[in-house]
Amino acid sequence: YRDFAPYSYENEAGEAAGLDVEVGRLIAEGLGVEPVWFWMTADESVEDDLRNNVWKGSLLDRTVADVMLRVPYDRDYSYAIDGYGLPKHENVVMFGPYHAESWVLARDLEQLGEVRNLAIFRFQKVAVETGSLPDMFLSGAYGGQLRKNVVHHMRIGEAVEDLKAEELSAVAGMRSQIDWALRAEPARYDVDDDGLEALARRSWDIGAAVKHTHRQLAYAIEDVIAGAVRDGRMQAIFEEAGVTYLKPSLYLEEEEAASGP
Repeated sequence: YRDFAPYSYENEAGEAAGLDVEVGRLIAEGLGVEPVWFWMTADESVEDDLRNNVWKGSLLDRTVADVMLRVPYDRDYSYAIDGYGLPKHENVVMFGPYHAESWVLARDLEQLGEVRNLAIFRFQKVAVETGSLPDMFLSGAYGGQLRKNVVHHMRIGEAVEDLKAEELSAVAGMRSQIDWALRAEPARYDVDDDGLEALARRSWDIGAAVKHTHRQLAYAIEDVIAGAVRDGRMQAIFEEAGVTYLKPSLYLEEEEAASGP
């Protein structure tokens, strides 16, 4: 995705940068090829993004990417059925989970102290990304009592800047984005999911996608990703960026099974 820090963006030198760019480089190295970036702009849904960038192309330009990163990896989602009883994603293969994303709250400890519940936001301001799950959750919490103190931003980075300026006491958003935005001064802020336990989904796995006719490519990329997750190279990419790395559930289950009863 274009301009989507810390996942993928162009830095001040005009070079591709970000977590997913590094994952892309890792994949390319594993396949013995040079990476070529196919920048995309988010459409209204993931289905639109997959259609426009993986299997069909836009109406103006039919070119597509060989592989798309930052795709939800979820069996129910992958095999979802549309309103006509047909597979929604029959033209793509979703595979290769490489990390797990989650919703968190970043609290300013100087303003909130040790308060861990959401009731404090009846008196303190908390920022969210407009239209996100935390936006809907916090706006409706306690029968709507927090709504007047829920501040809306189009980007989490802008919300974190207001947090640093002490115009807010907290920000709710994706952990990777918040970690990255606060990486220069983490000691002042607490980042966790306390208070968000009632969210319909607090974490989800992120993987890749290719066109359904390119399954052999998917198998090759999946081998590269799996090796990097297991040997620590994937975690190193995230730690280098100052972002917490969470393993996908697939590997957590694998480790649990290997550890025995």
